[in-house]
Amino acid sequence: MASVVVRNLSKETKSRLVARATRNKHSLEEELRQILDATARAEAESPDAQEPFGDWLVRITRPGYDDFAAIMERIVVERKLPDRPLPTFD
Repeated sequence: MASVVVRNLSKETKSRLVARATRNKHSLEEELRQILDATARAEAESPDAQEPFGDWLVRITRPGYDDFAAIMERIVVERKLPDRPLPTFD
């Protein structure tokens, strides 16, 4: 594994990181490792890997349609049902 040295970190920042590590029951080193790992993974993923553009667009333009993929899946399943009632056009 690689090692990293961080210089000129303010005392305030260090004390906040120590407090965070204590809350999470980690050493400062482990807490920093997890923060860096999570940040590196988030930066490496494309926005579409987190939420496809179409789902995002539906979510922001149509409140209530939180899970567009689930809605489409339900529609596809309903269309494949053999005893699906015929629509009435009254």
